[in-house]
Amino acid sequence: MTSFQQYRDHHDAQGPLVLETVPAAGRRYQGDRAGFVIRAIAAVLDVVFVGIIVVLLWIGLWLFLLIFNPIVDPDLTVEVTPPSGYFLLAGYLLMWLYWTWMWATNGRSLGQYLMGLRVVGRQGRRFGWKLAMLRSGFCAVFPPGLVWAIISPRNRSVQDVMLRTSVIHDWSSSSSASTHESSSESPHEPSPTPTSAPTTSAPDAGE
Repeated sequence: MTSFQQYRDHHDAQGPLVLETVPAAGRRYQGDRAGFVIRAIAAVLDVVFVGIIVVLLWIGLWLFLLIFNPIVDPDLTVEVTPPSGYFLLAGYLLMWLYWTWMWATNGRSLGQYLMGLRVVGRQGRRFGWKLAMLRSGFCAVFPPGLVWAIISPRNRSVQDVMLRTSVIHDWSSSSSASTHESSSESPHEPSPTPTSAPTTSAPDAGE
């Protein structure tokens, strides 16, 4: 029976244990800039997610007003809920808040998480709240900016070009990505050898 000490000595001799979180089919693309199609799919998933929230809010408001302010007009000419334009405006606001929160805290939205994408800043790292607010607002009011990724040799949208951001393939967890991003500046950790497991390569800063 192998003891814990023998098990540890065996793996210490082979180097640090690396837990693979990147699917085998995506390792060759890990860290590369994502193209238009996969980014568009992620954006559609985000819009559907926020749209579901808006619909649920509309249903909740309709039920609330129906219970506490019932319709007394037999011809049903009295509007129970606010005009649809308010819900469209609420959708844009929720989209902005949703992207801002997700990009500033996780570096990816729900749709990007499902598609294995991550939004990074100029140095290939997660950016802060200010840039997240600007980018999310730009994406919410000007969605056609993503089409520029088809023309751009670096797969960058108009928002990426203006704000110096990039969207890369990254299937790793948030914690492992943060470790990789900070490992290059850590003075006490050695850099990985060429034979180590594939890691997310940060986009080049130059344009």
